[in-house]
Amino acid sequence: MSDERYVEGPPAGADGWREVWRDDRRYREGGFLQKVLHKFLRRAGAADRDRQRDFNLVLLDLVNEVRALGEAVRADLRGDVESVQRDLRHSETALAKDIREIRELIPIASRRNDALIAALDQKIETLAVRLRDVTNPIIAAGASAPQIASDFLYRRLEDGLRGSAAEVRAAMEPYAARAAQSPPALDLGCGRGEFLEICRERGVEARGFDTNERSVADLRQRGFEVTLSGIPECFQGMPDGSAGSILAAHVVEHLPVDALFALFRESARVLKKGGVLMIETPNAESIIVSGSEFWRDPTHLAPRHPAALVLLGREHGFDVEEVRAVHPLPEGTALESRPDDPPALRRVVEAINARIFGPQDLRVVLRNQHF
Repeated sequence: MSDERYVEGPPAGADGWREVWRDDRRYREGGFLQKVLHKFLRRAGAADRDRQRDFNLVLLDLVNEVRALGEAVRADLRGDVESVQRDLRHSETALAKDIREIRELIPIASRRNDALIAALDQKIETLAVRLRDVTNPIIAAGASAPQIASDFLYRRLEDGLRGSAAEVRAAMEPYAARAAQSPPALDLGCGRGEFLEICRERGVEARGFDTNERSVADLRQRGFEVTLSGIPECFQGMPDGSAGSILAAHVVEHLPVDALFALFRESARVLKKGGVLMIETPNAESIIVSGSEFWRDPTHLAPRHPAALVLLGREHGFDVEEVRAVHPLPEGTALESRPDDPPALRRVVEAINARIFGPQDLRVVLRNQHF
């Protein structure tokens, strides 16, 4: 039978030692002499033993408090670490979201900046042209003040309606490439001279003609060979087969029918065999263009349908090389269809877009076979 006053071996941990000291438990004694000696010694040292016991109990309580404090600190650290980890996860998520949003905004900001810069460039360009119009000398003998004022006003319309010089240059690039293959080039209605500029940069011989006295004066001051003349007067004195290419960009819509016929007749005469007549005009087959945008320019007479231009070309000995609508309207103008729309509905939307929201301009390229 066990005796609870005794312990069989050393206790485990601080709690075990505290229990031993608190209950005054001890190891089992050996023989009789050892028991007598132990009792004697216990009686003799009872006071010191009690102090030692109390000290040990206090020490063990302190150890338990330190241990509890350590556990509390460890728990707090564990909570802090978990909180930091949560914050890091949340920060990473928020940062990833911010990065995505910034990446989405960069192209938008870039486009806005590009648009602002383009608008600023156009403003500067317009002011420079106005300054030149005022300072360039009058080149038309006997030109009246009202005529000069009208030409000045049309230059402002051209600046506002044609777009920036950079935009018009981009539109002239395909024609300049063809002119480089068939020099020399004639630019009828040369306006601000974007086509002539490209030709000069590429070493292509080119002459310009225009009825606007201020445009001609400006281009002459810039070193271009330009004549103040319209259609058909501009062809007078030109030898047969003397030109390789003729450009009439946004000209035919300004011409009365007799002048339009004369354009094809005289072009067939002055162009070499294989020379090209290049025409660009607002797209009569686009309803939004022919019904609205076309009439922003009060000097326009009528849209010219591609069928009429092709017929006139063939009647004057031209082969049709290209007939194509170019320069789409700004993105977002046309109707949109969804991928899950029925095929019949998508075809209807495409047909409406083609007829109503077709590209802004028409390109007709005719190759002379007259000679």
